[in-house]
Amino acid sequence: MDNSVYDYIVVGAGSAGCVVARRLIEKHFRVLLIEAGTSDTNPYIHIPMGYGKLFKNKKINWCYEGEPEPFLNNRRSYQPRGKVLGGTGSINGMIYVRGQPEDFDAWESAGCHGWGFDSVLPYFKKSQNQVRGESYYHGINGPLWVSDLPSKDELADAFIESSHNLGSSYNYDFNGETQEGTGYYQVTTKNNKRWSPAQAFLRNHNFSEYLKIQKNTQVIKINIEDKLAKGVECMFDGKKINFHANKEVIISGGTINSPQILMLSGIGDSRELQKFDIPVIHHSPFVGKRLQDHFGVVTEYKCNKPITVNDLYHSNTKRVLAAIKYFLFKSGPLASNGNFANTFIKTNSMQATPDMMISFMAWCTGEDLGEPKPFSAFTVLAEHSRPQSKGFVKLKSPDALKHPAIQFNFFESQEDRDAIVAGVKYARKISNTDPLKNYIIEEINPGPTIKTDKEIEEYCQRIGGSLLHCVGTCFMGSEKDSVVDNELRVRGVKNLRVVDASIMPKIVSGNTQAATIMIAEKGSDNILRETRN
Repeated sequence: MDNSVYDYIVVGAGSAGCVVARRLIEKHFRVLLIEAGTSDTNPYIHIPMGYGKLFKNKKINWCYEGEPEPFLNNRRSYQPRGKVLGGTGSINGMIYVRGQPEDFDAWESAGCHGWGFDSVLPYFKKSQNQVRGESYYHGINGPLWVSDLPSKDELADAFIESSHNLGSSYNYDFNGETQEGTGYYQVTTKNNKRWSPAQAFLRNHNFSEYLKIQKNTQVIKINIEDKLAKGVECMFDGKKINFHANKEVIISGGTINSPQILMLSGIGDSRELQKFDIPVIHHSPFVGKRLQDHFGVVTEYKCNKPITVNDLYHSNTKRVLAAIKYFLFKSGPLASNGNFANTFIKTNSMQATPDMMISFMAWCTGEDLGEPKPFSAFTVLAEHSRPQSKGFVKLKSPDALKHPAIQFNFFESQEDRDAIVAGVKYARKISNTDPLKNYIIEEINPGPTIKTDKEIEEYCQRIGGSLLHCVGTCFMGSEKDSVVDNELRVRGVKNLRVVDASIMPKIVSGNTQAATIMIAEKGSDNILRETRN
């Protein structure tokens, strides 16, 4: 058997790529899954609280640095992205929030036929093993475990009660009939261990004869002849190697890597490609454009009780006891991600559905997402879930090993500015309401001197940043300028698709992993349906 020829080549073993590979090998197709990173053997990957140790680990993380943001005082936006089996799904916070049904109905209304909520719900359910049981909104037979947090948290309980005292309803299920309200998150864990896409979709299957995982291998470009994708050219162990696909090449590199690969292959804005002497295969002016992400701003509080992650981190005794508890019983603080609860709110009466996430985190770090501050503290985060501002991913070099330029243009839109100011004000309001206020010694940030809307806006410019939910750079649509069509086929080139978060025409109102896995489930069905036909 020729080890350079496969039915399908999937580029990227992240949240989407693992799903696509699994669904194709189930139908006995030979699949090559190419991953630029290594195996997911780092122990912090599998410990829920361990994800904080992965933010800046260059062995398993692309550690992208964005360009100066013109509306954020030229600050750069750090972008951790998984460079490991499981992709960013192996280093993220494991929160499972699909977004609102209205998000997907808006996709449908914008021309993405077949992507309304009624159409995508079966794919959310297909992937899911919901520990609460089966319902109209949830499935139980899928490989992806969706679990409750292992225990309640005293401060999170106080946050939920304070939100309720301000008029927010209790919401047991953010992925049910409505997103609005306050409650605990669910997470992608199994038996209090991270259940990454690699664990869920690639482990313990009986199809190893059909799947080849090529790790530590970076795709340089797609090999295209007569506008037909034939395979990929890669770098492995310092040498160029080629693989051939008899049927299709599927790009699942994510919102940053997928447009980079397309552009390096000659698919993109011809003017940009010509700058780097890249032969133009197909002029697609919006490749890398329409980059979107959620923008978040922290409010931080010094706590009067030693019950935060900061207290755990800075106490050798507590760390040892927590480790013993976790490794012996899979319980204790390490079994949680420290990001417990949320309230979804509307920032103004004109909003039909919530546009703001106010999240409670039982820890408080510096601006660089580094070590927790050396005292007891927690964070209430305001996150704008439906931003208007858009940015880009562009090439900085024709060298595939060089990182691209990433710019979000956060805060460009006045609508975004108004929304996040309202979110910060509401986060402070929750924190100043019983019972949460009884745990607070002082507000660290913004601090008591920041009072007016203008002062809050300036604070947001100084402090706010990416929530690491980037999407949209290979957006889907029925219009000719969309990068992929509604079947996720790349326009202008046959036998080539993009299947990952980059195809979202508009960001969802929540964490993006669940929607990315749904996209991969539906994208796989599209591929298999065309094969049958």
